[in-house]
Amino acid sequence: MSRKKQIWYGLKLVFRSLFVLGLFAALFSYAMFQGGFVSWFLFYSIMTLVVLMLLYALIPLGSFMAEREFGDGVLLAGAITQVKVTIRRKWPFPFLYLSVVDDIDQKLLKQMPRYHNKMIFYPTMKREITFTYEIPEIKRGEYELHGVWLETSDMFGLFEKQKYVSLKETVLVYPNYHNIEHWSAYEKHEAETHMSSLDFVEDVTSIAGAREYVPGDKLTSIDWKVTARSNKLMTKEFEDHYGQNFLVILNNHLPDNHYQTLEAYEKSIELATSIVMLSNRTHLKMSLWTIGETSKAFSMDAGADHQKNIVKHLSKIEADFQGEFGASLKEYEDHIPQGITMIIVSTEVTDDMLERVRIYLSRRINVYFCLMDRGKKTDAWEEKRFEQLKRYGAEAYILSGSNLDHAIPTYASAGD
Repeated sequence: MSRKKQIWYGLKLVFRSLFVLGLFAALFSYAMFQGGFVSWFLFYSIMTLVVLMLLYALIPLGSFMAEREFGDGVLLAGAITQVKVTIRRKWPFPFLYLSVVDDIDQKLLKQMPRYHNKMIFYPTMKREITFTYEIPEIKRGEYELHGVWLETSDMFGLFEKQKYVSLKETVLVYPNYHNIEHWSAYEKHEAETHMSSLDFVEDVTSIAGAREYVPGDKLTSIDWKVTARSNKLMTKEFEDHYGQNFLVILNNHLPDNHYQTLEAYEKSIELATSIVMLSNRTHLKMSLWTIGETSKAFSMDAGADHQKNIVKHLSKIEADFQGEFGASLKEYEDHIPQGITMIIVSTEVTDDMLERVRIYLSRRINVYFCLMDRGKKTDAWEEKRFEQLKRYGAEAYILSGSNLDHAIPTYASAGD
């Protein structure tokens, strides 16, 4: 509690105490001068309530212990998250009511209905009280949880009691991700055919040959052409994934702060996280660069620690609305290794980005460009730039919708 609030609280306590004393003096004078049964009955009745009120004000609220359970296990964006708050006290203070408010991050409060983090308990002698509230669709990010406010008062509300129980903790909500083996997120526009994300990854790895299908092999890896020739179910064999190098570049710059753009940005985070999870599962070496006003580059590596560090960064990252992606990316060009496969995830296509991709392709770098659709915010010039990416030789795909299993209709080709 701030200094000003403490002074104001003290002044209110003094004025209310003077009010009670004045009420006592007035009733006593009335009873003395008026006399009779009625006046004294009124005096003693009111004084009984006043004494109870003063005792309530003088008795300390006591010590409380608070405990908060935030969610169950790893927190993923988009999930319904339950928060359980438990209050324990050493001795049963007889309060008329007890208001409990969970003091949490303002960013969390904006994601839930008003007053959902507040509960009022009416007269009870229980030493332990609990309440639960929900955050409907929690967003990824890092949140600060502060403590619990407890408040009660007498029956007339003259003497309030407040207590703050510190319960500081930091909660990290990870981006949602999708198992790339099972969702069809990309669309190849030139052939107007859908391409699964597993095919997307297999397309940038080398096929070493084929062997007979063994129960347990992935159905998506079946080589149907060889199967048709040999009349036996055959599975593709890929070269050893160790040594494959992937560079995922996330455009952290947004052209505007409209709802559709922000949603597309969140989907780009999900896509980058999905690729990170796939690389860890299949032992692919990868690097992640998030390019914006404040850029960060993770070195080429593999393993659980590498994955954990990247996902933590993707959980905390926030969009930039200043600067240019192309100019920021240019500063990192000297660090692009030879023989790399580059995957650019972006919510926009600009002329500067188009020029950067052309330069990378001229260096024989495989470039995969994944554009997150912004709906009506995507203009005709951006569609033309997207088509130009394909003419340069980049593998360009578009991803749209709240469900990553669906792609949007193709842009019209330049000749249409």
